Amino acid sequence: MKHRRYSITTAMVTAFTILIMAVTLLINARSYENNRRQLQSVATDYTNQLISQVNSQMDMYVDYLKDLSNFIVRNSAVTAYLRDSSQQEAVASILSHAATTRDEIFAIALAAADGRVLFDDPFYRLNPYAAYQNAGWFQTAVTQPDQVHISTSRVENLVEGQYPWVISLSQAITDSRGSLLGVLLVDLRYDIITDICASVDLGNRGYLFLVDSSGGILWHPKQKLLNAGLLQEHMEAVGRDDSQPLTIDDESGQRLYFSHCSQSTGWTVMGVAYAEELQEPQSELFRQYLVIDAVAVGAALVLSILISRAITTPLRKLTTIMHSVEGGDFTIRSDIRSGSEVTQLSDTFNHMIGTIQDLMAEQKRTEEQKRETEWALLQAQIKPHFLYNTLDSIIWMSHAGRNEEVVEMTQALAQLLRTSIGRGEDIITLREEVSHVESYLTIQKMRYREKLRYKLDVEPDTLDCRLPKLVLQPLVENAIYHGIKVKEDGGSIRVASMLDEDQLIITVEDDGLGMTPDQLAHILEPKESDEGSSKIGVYNVHERLQMYFGSQFGLKFFSEPDRGTTAMLILPRLTEETEEPDHALS
Repeated sequence: MKHRRYSITTAMVTAFTILIMAVTLLINARSYENNRRQLQSVATDYTNQLISQVNSQMDMYVDYLKDLSNFIVRNSAVTAYLRDSSQQEAVASILSHAATTRDEIFAIALAAADGRVLFDDPFYRLNPYAAYQNAGWFQTAVTQPDQVHISTSRVENLVEGQYPWVISLSQAITDSRGSLLGVLLVDLRYDIITDICASVDLGNRGYLFLVDSSGGILWHPKQKLLNAGLLQEHMEAVGRDDSQPLTIDDESGQRLYFSHCSQSTGWTVMGVAYAEELQEPQSELFRQYLVIDAVAVGAALVLSILISRAITTPLRKLTTIMHSVEGGDFTIRSDIRSGSEVTQLSDTFNHMIGTIQDLMAEQKRTEEQKRETEWALLQAQIKPHFLYNTLDSIIWMSHAGRNEEVVEMTQALAQLLRTSIGRGEDIITLREEVSHVESYLTIQKMRYREKLRYKLDVEPDTLDCRLPKLVLQPLVENAIYHGIKVKEDGGSIRVASMLDEDQLIITVEDDGLGMTPDQLAHILEPKESDEGSSKIGVYNVHERLQMYFGSQFGLKFFSEPDRGTTAMLILPRLTEETEEPDHALS
C-alpha cells in the first residue's frame, strides 16, 4: 500500500516538473508579446465578469426568496389562517422553517387584511406605532397583487424594539375572487449586500455600488461621503449594460464605470475602477513570473484532474452506492476493484451493509414479537384480581339475599367476558366498546356504590365508528383507581364522544385527585403495572393506537391537581365501508 501511494506521488511530481519546465521555456520566448491593450482588455473583461457574478448572485438570492414567497403564499394553511385565524400553529411553523433557510432573513411576517400580524419568531411583537398598512411595501403589494415586489433599502419598524436596515420582498395574498386576504413580507438583512459587494476586488481604490430601479443609490461603500457631498457619482453610466465601460475624468483621476442591470430585481450593479490601476506598467520579470505562475497553476490543475479522476471515479461509484443504501436499498453491493485502498474500503462497506441488514432483520423480528406480545396482553382483558373481587361480591350479595343485585352483577360480568372474548375481531364498533365499558362500570358501581358516579354521553352518530377493542376500559379503570377510589368522597366519571371532521374524539373525564405536572409529563411512559391499576396501562393503549394508525393518533391527557383528569382518544373516523389502514396489525 505504501508503495502504491509513493508511486502516485512520484508520478504527479514528475509530470508537474516536466510540464512546468516546458511552460517556462515557452513563456520566456513569448513574454514580449504582451502589451498594454491586452492587459486592459483582460482587466476590462475580468471586471465585467466580476460585476456580472455579483449581479447573478443578487438574482440568485432574490429568485430564491421569490420562490420562498410563492411557496408560502400558495400554501392552503396560510389562506385558511388569513380567512378565519385557523391553523395558526401550522402557519407559524411554516414561517419559522422558511426563516431558517437563510441566515440573512431578518423576519417573515404575514399581515392579514383585518390587522392581524403573524411573525416567524414567536417572540416578535407588532410595533403598535408601525402603521404598516401605509408603508410602501404594503401599498405596492396591494395595488399590484400579481407580483413579488422588492423594496429599496429602508429601516424596518414592524417588530417592536427592533429597527434594522433591510430590503423587503412583499406579495399580496388574495382569494379566488381577487379579494385581499393579506400581505406576506420577507425582510432581508442589509448586511447581505455589504457581504456580497465588499468581497469583490476592483483594485486598491475600485469599488461597487448598487442603484435601484428608480435611479437612487441603494448601497454604497462610501455612503457617508455621498451624504456629506464629498463624493459624487456619474449616474449617466447607469443602465448602459455595455461591455465597454464609460470613462470619466475628474479630480480623483480617470474612472471607469461598468454597469450591469438585473432583470429579476431591477437593480443595477455599478463597478468603479481606476484606469491607472488597470493599466499600471509592470516590469518584464514581474510579467514573466505572473504568466509562468498562471500557466503552471493551470497545468497543475489539469494534471490534478486527470490523475485524481482515476482515484476518485471508484470513490464516486462507492458514494452512489452509499446513497442507494441511504435511500433504503440494503440489497445493493459494491463491486469496485481498482487495485487500491478503495477496494478494501468497498469490501468493508459490503460487510457493513450485510451486518446492518442482519441487525435490521433481527430488530424487525423483535418488534413483531413485541407487538404480538402486547396485543396478547391487550386481549388478556380481565385481571384475576378484578375477577376475584367481582365473584366475591356476588357471593357476598347472595348470602345477604340481594338477589336482584346478584343477577345484575352476574349479567354485567357475563357481558364483560363476552365482549372481551369477542368473535376474534380486533376492530369493533364504538357501540360494542361502550357496552363493554358500561358493563365494567356497572360492576364497579355496585362495588363502590355512592362513591362512584358515571355518565355515558356518547353521540349517536359516533356509535357505528370502528376502533380497536378494549381501549376505553384501561382509561376508565385508571380513572377509578387513581382518581376516584383514593378520593375520600369519591367522584364521577364521564365518557363522551364526538366527530371532528375525519377524526373520532373520545374523552374519559373524572373529577378525582388529578395529577401534578410531573406526573402528567410521564403518564405515557412505559411503567410496571400494579395490583390497583390497569395491567395493560394507558401506555400500551397509546402505543397500540400509534402502531395501528400512525403517530398523529393516540392518547392525550389534561389534568390539574384536585380538579380531575381528562384522557382524550384521537382516532381516525372509520366505518364498515372505510378501508382499514395498510399497516394494521393482526
